Amino acid sequence: MRSRIYTIISGHFKSWYRSKSNIFWTIAFPLLLIVLFGAIFGNGSTKFDLYLQNQDLNANTPTMYSQGYISVLNNTGAFNLHTVAAGQTVQQALDYVKSDAQLHNRGQRLLVIPSGFNTTLNSGNDATIQLYMDQSDQASASLAGIVRSVTISYAASIAGAPDHLNLQQVGIVTRNIRYIDFFIPGVIGMTLLTTGVFGAVNTNGRYRELKIIKKLATTPLSKIEWILGMVGYQMILATISLVVILFFGYALFGVTATIDIYTVGLVVAAALLFPGIGMVLANFVKEAESADAAANAITFPMMFLAGTFWPRETLPDIMKIIANFMPLTYVNDGLRDALIYAEPAQALTNTIIALGLAAFFIVLGSVLMNWKEE
Repeated sequence: MRSRIYTIISGHFKSWYRSKSNIFWTIAFPLLLIVLFGAIFGNGSTKFDLYLQNQDLNANTPTMYSQGYISVLNNTGAFNLHTVAAGQTVQQALDYVKSDAQLHNRGQRLLVIPSGFNTTLNSGNDATIQLYMDQSDQASASLAGIVRSVTISYAASIAGAPDHLNLQQVGIVTRNIRYIDFFIPGVIGMTLLTTGVFGAVNTNGRYRELKIIKKLATTPLSKIEWILGMVGYQMILATISLVVILFFGYALFGVTATIDIYTVGLVVAAALLFPGIGMVLANFVKEAESADAAANAITFPMMFLAGTFWPRETLPDIMKIIANFMPLTYVNDGLRDALIYAEPAQALTNTIIALGLAAFFIVLGSVLMNWKEE
């Protein structure tokens, strides 16, 4: 009886370790999640982007109290402070913040230290610092709480002025979107990623084992034609996914999206890009059972770091840098620019980047593929 049980256990274990995908889901996948979420949330180093305009200057030098307040903000370690020129009006500063924040994927928040800040506090009168932000933004709400705590703490540290320093929150309309509006384009990008990469890797792995790819070398079919055929199939799936996701988003949550030429261009770019990545990856996967593990190792980091589930602004600095090198980042950003934010210039930029990456990976996949050795 014991020998039979041992045989069963031994047989199942051999089946497990011979399957690369089983090993990935049992060991590598949990470790990958630990690394990703540990890097994102584990060290508590996430900083908020905050634009700062100090209007209280003396010969272009910050006054004592204004500089002290800025130093306290810096010492919290909670902010990435971005300076706005003091000579601008508040409206000009807000216009600058809007354009610069969109360019660098930052939150649109402006803290203004008013002219006469130092003199007012010295005279014992009330001084008011203004924080301009979209109050519907969850990240901004957390930021405001920290700024308020800093303001109270700084006021208490100034002799004779604990009750004379106030923080006024001023609401501004930035993009006024809900989380679901942000999330839907990310789901589309994620679907295009997984469908393209997994489809290409699995198909090539299966065809390699069946010797189908090797037989294709005896036909007039070229490698680039084979790759483009795979891409065309993925493009059809991408279109179906886009329509289904947008329909359910509208029907269930009232998500309204603008489908224009940029949306079409991005879907085409993604349908070229992600199967292209899969075709490159397939050249390094010699067994069909290893395909899922290899594809997961590529797709999961991109899902979590490329702005699919949450804004990249909330990531630690090193994660932001890594995300900038991930193709899904440009697809997600472009889809949001086109579908939700109505930012055609930025949508076009992301489309061009995605198309350039797609051309690179398709050509690379064609060069790496050697049918006679498959």
